[in-house]
Order: sequence, then C-alpha cells, then structure tokens
Amino acid sequence: MKNIFHISVWLLIFILTILVLPGKADMDRSKTKKGIKSFEKEQWDESLQHFQDALLDDPEHPVGHYNVGESLYKKKNYEEALKSYEKALSSQDIAMREKIYYNLGNTYYQLNKYQEAIQSYIKALDLNPEDQDAKHNLELVRAKLKEMAEKQPMENQQQQQQQQQNGNQQQSQQQQQGSDQEEQEQQENQDQQQQAEQGDEKQENEQKSAKPQEKQKELTKEEAERILQALKSEEKENQKLRQVQRPAGRAPVEKDW
Repeated sequence: MKNIFHISVWLLIFILTILVLPGKADMDRSKTKKGIKSFEKEQWDESLQHFQDALLDDPEHPVGHYNVGESLYKKKNYEEALKSYEKALSSQDIAMREKIYYNLGNTYYQLNKYQEAIQSYIKALDLNPEDQDAKHNLELVRAKLKEMAEKQPMENQQQQQQQQQNGNQQQSQQQQQGSDQEEQEQQENQDQQQQAEQGDEKQENEQKSAKPQEKQKELTKEEAERILQALKSEEKENQKLRQVQRPAGRAPVEKDW
C-alpha cells in the first residue's frame, strides 16, 4: 500500500529560490543554504541548527518556521514541528500554505490525532484539489478511523468476556479455598475426637490397673487371717497327697552263693 506521510524536499528548493530573489526575504541566505544542504544529506541536527540560526535574523519569517518544522519532523519531534508549521501559516503564498497543511496532516497522523489530520488534508485539498498525495493520505486516515470504529465493539466484547472469565475463575478459587478450609476443619475435628477417645481409653486402662490394688487395700485383718489359714490347710492336704503317691523302693535280692 502506498504511504506518503512525508515532507516535500522540492519545496525547500522552491523556498531557496524565493530567498535568493531580491526583496523576498530578510533571513541570512548562507545559513539557509547550509541548512538545505544538510537536510538533503539527512543530517537533521545540522539542518535544524542552520535553519534556527537563519531565523534569528527574522523571527517572524514564515519560511524560516517552515524550514525548522521540516527538520523537527525528520527528528520525530512532532509536537515542536506542529508549533513551527502553525507559525509558518502566516505566509500569504497559497502554494506554501497548501504544503504546510499537508505536512500538518502528516504530523497529526504521527501523533495519532486522526481527526485533526483529516481536517488538515481537507484544507490542503481546498487550496490545491489536484494534490494526489493529500488525497491518498486522506483516504488512508479515513480507512484507519473506520477500522478502529469496527474494531472497538469487538475489543469491548472481548474485554467483557475476559472480565467474566476472570470473575468465574476467582469465584472458583474462592469456592475451592472454602472447600479446602472445610476439609481442614473436619480433619482437625476428627483429630481432636481421636485424641479424646485415646485419652478416655488410657484413663480407663489406668482405672482397670488400679482396681486390684484398691481391693488389696480394702482387705481387713480378719479376712487376711482367714485367707492365710486356708492356704495353710491347703498346703497340708497337698503334703498328704504327695506321701501317698510317692513310688516304693526297690526290693532287696538274696545272695547268690
């Protein structure tokens, strides 16, 4: 696609012609010539310096401001270039004003100010309806605005979908966190219940172990004597049984002689 967002170098030559004519300008011609030579060599800083020096001789000269605007545009200092171009509009030359409006359109375009760019191209075409570059750039900017207008609803829809998706994701995360917290609380309750059951079982075992000792402590003196007497009687009976059941000794033999 053809792109003509540029400034016209031939206009500088036209301006130089104006400058060298007697009575047409009060700026220093040598400084302007040096500026044009540096500009043609794409030495933007040097050309800007020469043009600014030439403008010191006549601070209100529209040609001087236009030249400064050209160098600033090439340096991509678009905001300052706009100021210089607007000052150059004080020129009464129709051809020059048309070129200034054209370059204003290019500068506004670089700053993404598309409505201002369109208005500048229209003014350039009002002064010169045959300017094909201005027509082409005007159509490009209008197409750009149309594309942006059609793209905006789609971007808004995508943004809404993304926000809804983020909201659903956040809600899901919150639900998951709540579920995890509930599971953790249940586990803690189970652990506490298990610890309580273990404590009860331990206490019960301790109580069972302590019961025989408690019974022994509860025996009176008379009960202890009866138990001892019974044990002695039982021992005597056991001795009698052992005597009856003892095996007999071997019988003696007669002498064999």
